[in-house]
Amino acid sequence: MKAKLYKSPKSNGGKPEPLNLQVYRIEGDLVELLFYPRQIDLRVGETLTLQERDTGRSVIAQVIAFRSASYPSLVQEQMDNLLGPEPLDAPLLEAIGFRMFVENGGNGRSLELGNIKVALAKIRKTVPAEGGRWEGWDGWIPARDADIFRTRDEEVFANATRDLGYPVNLGWTLGGHSFQVEGQDLEKVNVITGVKGSGKSHLAKVILLQLIELGAPCLVFDINREYIHLPKAEIDTRTGEVLQRGIVHLEAGGNFRLGVRQFGLAPLMTMLQRYGLPEVSALHLENRLARLWEEAEAMEREGRSVPYMGLEQLIQMAEEHEFGGGSSATVINHAIRSRLDALKNTHIFARSASEAASLGKAYRQVRGGGALVIDMSSLSNLAREGFVQAIIELVKDLCVWEIEHDTHRFPFIFFEEAHLYVSRHSIDYIVTRARHLGITSFFVTNMIHGLDEAVLRQADNLFLLRIPFEDDVRHVSRGAATDYETMAAFVRRLRQRHALAIGNVTAQYPLIFSVDPLEGVNTAGETRYFFRNGF
Repeated sequence: MKAKLYKSPKSNGGKPEPLNLQVYRIEGDLVELLFYPRQIDLRVGETLTLQERDTGRSVIAQVIAFRSASYPSLVQEQMDNLLGPEPLDAPLLEAIGFRMFVENGGNGRSLELGNIKVALAKIRKTVPAEGGRWEGWDGWIPARDADIFRTRDEEVFANATRDLGYPVNLGWTLGGHSFQVEGQDLEKVNVITGVKGSGKSHLAKVILLQLIELGAPCLVFDINREYIHLPKAEIDTRTGEVLQRGIVHLEAGGNFRLGVRQFGLAPLMTMLQRYGLPEVSALHLENRLARLWEEAEAMEREGRSVPYMGLEQLIQMAEEHEFGGGSSATVINHAIRSRLDALKNTHIFARSASEAASLGKAYRQVRGGGALVIDMSSLSNLAREGFVQAIIELVKDLCVWEIEHDTHRFPFIFFEEAHLYVSRHSIDYIVTRARHLGITSFFVTNMIHGLDEAVLRQADNLFLLRIPFEDDVRHVSRGAATDYETMAAFVRRLRQRHALAIGNVTAQYPLIFSVDPLEGVNTAGETRYFFRNGF
């Protein structure tokens, strides 16, 4: 990719006018700027260029906070203003009802001095005198009389984002420009978090719809029916051709059930053990099922038909004491049967071969762009954990097929509140091994402390919405490529539907943006109320 060059304000023919800002002092990477708010409106997150007049060198600084300026006589002036003007001793005028006062404030400017503010800005980058791309800050600082400019969004984009032809539109910058990131930079591990009601699920839907538009296959684990109302895919039932990209709604336990073999031995045993299957019983069951499935695979290789084996068949085998023998056979088989009955009540296992759904077949409907939204709202937490583990194993098989055929149509997977149903082992697998299979993951949650530190440290991108609590900010900042002060200054004060992006999508430069409202798209989850309109 050819590097974009952006000339500094000094060398740019259309040189902008310097702002009326004064450098008060610079300590470390923190710049304190004096400004008059009636003339200049600065915002937290805004980027400024401080250019030295003599050399033309510049530093790029980002506003992180404001405070009021102070000077020695300020308190005296404020107290004088509280008391009001001082009356003159004029008895003759008072006798006829008049009073005279001494006017405070001299020429009137002293009253405005108290309105001066200080903008605190972090130095992020440096720009050479001849202009060009930003470079890492090396400690150099400009003189106090430096010219200060607003850094244009075009310059920020040229240095903080890439354009490889896959633009993902997320919303607008603070300056009102369209904010786009490169689709390739979104790949692998992403975290979207913020407090309840801050708009994290809305941002996830913005990203999801943009990926669908770009032709990416997606998969969403939806536990709150947040995504089922997004635009549906239109598919020709006769030919299977996708007429319009969108979502395909799959309901776990409804129109999407899996066969026992398709579910997988490891997820099945995990689920049974979550339901309390003793270790000895689990060992006997696992050994017997492994032998049965080896026999089934051998029959398939020989071209023979394999009889369907579902939960009903396994329950019958337990009743006939086929799992384990000896004096403890009754106890072992009873334990297995009771847990199989519990699995049957989850309704996620198909009762016959014709009822068993194929994830591969469903995936082909969205392989050219779309999303499989797997609705897990009817499942218990125990059932969700085993079900998601099974789906991840099936997705892994799909990715292996894509690699073997060199087609690379790898999925983007969205985990809503992943900590509620994905084990730490599975999360570790997703954030470490899955990236080598091509899987991209989005962890969406408002339980910020539920995010494992391994996820935060492995995250390629963080999308943070409002996080008002200091402990949460400290926890999530462990995975950010910036300082805690910046994180605290930004995310604790973010407005509704505003987000901070930092990671590969911004070249590790923290950027605040307004999230696309998706007008005309039904993005609301299913929230039911007792006190309704017209009740």
